[in-house]
Amino acid sequence: FKMEYLTWNGSENPYVILQLHGGGYMSGLQGQYRKMAGLYAEISSGAAVLSVDYRLAPEYPFPAALEDAVAAYKWLRDKGYESDRIIVVGDSAGGGLAMALCMELRTNGEPMPAGLVAMSPWTDLAITGESYTKNREIDPVFGADGGGEMLLHSPYIGENDAKNPLISPMYGNFTGFPPMLIQVGTHEMLYDDAASVAKKAKEQGVPVRFTVYEGM
Repeated sequence: FKMEYLTWNGSENPYVILQLHGGGYMSGLQGQYRKMAGLYAEISSGAAVLSVDYRLAPEYPFPAALEDAVAAYKWLRDKGYESDRIIVVGDSAGGGLAMALCMELRTNGEPMPAGLVAMSPWTDLAITGESYTKNREIDPVFGADGGGEMLLHSPYIGENDAKNPLISPMYGNFTGFPPMLIQVGTHEMLYDDAASVAKKAKEQGVPVRFTVYEGM
């Protein structure tokens, strides 16, 4: 896998943003994510950004993407960033991967990052939420145009159980997680994935800010 490291010239900001892109574990680091990386650096007043072009399914199913996310996190630690200066940001599959990363770090006794930002996180590859059917016709990304097919029978699962928390974090435990900002729109097929994790994490003592955007 590849990594792209962006720094803001002259910045003394001590934080770094670890960016895990979306794309259903099947689409790579596209140009839109490079633009997002620049925006992250700008809006954070100069934090560095590490974008991970992790291995993709179907050629590389689970746990390839998770292994690459862990390797990127350790690379940042080796580069001198303390864990409390690392913010993990992901959307869709990247949002779920960010949560799986924290579960894996916890299992291995590694320090957690300072926080997570998960935008429309894909946290249930078993596809059990009502919003998958309720919002299918109104979701502008995965809805009526057929894009939702990439969510069904994901090749990332491979021969594994779709409810493995490292594949579908919704089925895991969030105790000890850092603060999380979770964002989702009411018209998304992934709405229940975001809402369920926000509720569960809050109940397990995690500081969660859950932002819902009506009609989006």
